[in-house]
Amino acid sequence: MPDHRLFDAEGRPRPVSLPEVRVADVTKRFGRRKSEVVALDGFDLTLAPGTMTALVGPSGCGKSTVLRMIAGLDRATSGGVTIDGQPPGAVNRRGEVAVAFQDAALLPWRTVEANIALARQLAGQDRADELVANLIMMVGLAGFERARPAELSGGMRQRAAIARCLATGPRLLLLDEPFGAVDELTRRRLNIELPRLWEEHGATGLLVTHSIPEAVLLADEVVVMSPRPGRVIARIPVPLSRPRNAAQLKSQTFLEVADRVAEALGVDRDEPGVPLQPAAAPMPAIPRIKLAAGGAG
Repeated sequence: MPDHRLFDAEGRPRPVSLPEVRVADVTKRFGRRKSEVVALDGFDLTLAPGTMTALVGPSGCGKSTVLRMIAGLDRATSGGVTIDGQPPGAVNRRGEVAVAFQDAALLPWRTVEANIALARQLAGQDRADELVANLIMMVGLAGFERARPAELSGGMRQRAAIARCLATGPRLLLLDEPFGAVDELTRRRLNIELPRLWEEHGATGLLVTHSIPEAVLLADEVVVMSPRPGRVIARIPVPLSRPRNAAQLKSQTFLEVADRVAEALGVDRDEPGVPLQPAAAPMPAIPRIKLAAGGAG
């Protein structure tokens, strides 16, 4: 079997082919009969090899459901999901898919280095102590190798979770609100620092987020979804150079793309995706009351 890992046990990059992901005419239903909920209907999405795509949309539109189906953690009711023409489960079993959720989900009894190494163990790969040490250094956790999750801040736990994702050398990286549980200052810092790590090694990626600035800063393309049942209503390219940096947040290109995403989401409307209702008739003027001479007494 060919070795598809993005880097070897010493952390040296190795050339690989990056996958194309296709989600074709997918419908996803939950429940039965009267309680049935249609989460996705006729959903189509393509992730180009080696690009990061951000998926944004109103709460409950099915963003995380799409990610879970690509990860092989859920199945479509109809339609198909493939990674280079193969079912997600087959690719996942080879350790080529990594998922990071909003909760870092580190095992509390394991140290930072043991949590990161666990990903390789579960993928049937060797422990690769040097690679784990390199990842810890690259995510800024040097000196905390032996620390347990309870001894780390939220941002530090998320750094460890990203390192764990990259430990197996995945060809496909799936991020479900990975920075949603940290404060805004830490989130901004992670938005700038961590993407350089997965960009260096290369991967096809999908980011689910509610943050327009985060989507524009991290992605090559922003895909906007409609309210439930979720469909793609806009695909907006992000023509910013890489590596991304904090200065780009103030650039005209960044602001224009962010405005296009906001417009597609309908954030300036009464309801996302719903046009404004006609303006209500103006309230009648309140008649003035003339007081009798001498005042009100």
